[in-house]
Amino acid sequence: MRISEEILKHQRFVVTTHVEPDGDAVGSALAVFHALQSLGKDVVVCLADSVPPLYRFLPGSYEIQRKVPLEFLPECVMVLDCSELRRAGDIINQVDLRSVVLMNIDHHNSNTHFGDLNLVEESAATGELIYNIIKDLGISISQEMGICIYTAILTDTGGFRYRNTTRQSLQIAAEIVGLGVNPGEIAEKACESYPVERFQILGKALQNLRVGCGGKVADFFVSRSMFNGNGISPSIVEGFVNYPREINGVLVSVFFREKGDNEYRVSLRSKGDADVSAVAQLFGGGGHRNAAGCLVEGNFEAVREQVLRRICEVIQGT
Repeated sequence: MRISEEILKHQRFVVTTHVEPDGDAVGSALAVFHALQSLGKDVVVCLADSVPPLYRFLPGSYEIQRKVPLEFLPECVMVLDCSELRRAGDIINQVDLRSVVLMNIDHHNSNTHFGDLNLVEESAATGELIYNIIKDLGISISQEMGICIYTAILTDTGGFRYRNTTRQSLQIAAEIVGLGVNPGEIAEKACESYPVERFQILGKALQNLRVGCGGKVADFFVSRSMFNGNGISPSIVEGFVNYPREINGVLVSVFFREKGDNEYRVSLRSKGDADVSAVAQLFGGGGHRNAAGCLVEGNFEAVREQVLRRICEVIQGT
């Protein structure tokens, strides 16, 4: 594996991932952090956004920085779980990309192959690719690495419920459990430790739930006003998009989150053959067949109408 060979050649690494990081992003970055440290490498994990409270239990989470230290001159920058470089946010502007080896490690089929080295394979989670790299490097999976990788796979497979779950996903999870990692404990921390505000916002959001396209598409939204201006992180609504998937007959779930003035983060989830990544790409986004997202500007009702119309076209074509 070329990335493994390149890792062994260098000493100083910056590891980053996408803005508004989820469990796969944080778990993958920290697994790399522990693996590189075990090789005696100098490594800094830098994220454009803060680690969501839900994932602060991950070993090493308090080592994560928001800026690349001025005195740290990396030889390699590893960008994880980003389909395109701009998704890493301002961290990329803090290093001279002309003087480093840029490694792109991702599991999205819409990836633009922006790296000097690209490991892009469609899999359940980027955490699976990190596991393969660690194995290729000949590193034994430690408890810390195992917890991070297990969390990455657990969260991106919806607790091993989604169709992206594969034999490899379960084999990796089984190996990690064999190391003594407690799956129930991780599930409790990563999936069952939300603050009460999450459910207060969810209650408000579900009041505007709408079902259309012959009962096959469900959508709802969260406005900035629902956060009550009390400084709650947008990460608190992570996973809201999955709730309408549980409605009988619904093939596509759409969640709109007001991000700024006339700016909406659109999350898409689907069942079966409905390809929501094709819809996301129409609006400059990307992702997987059954999980994708994009950022759309405009008046909310106009944005909603455009997105839902495209989704209905995709469904009717399947």
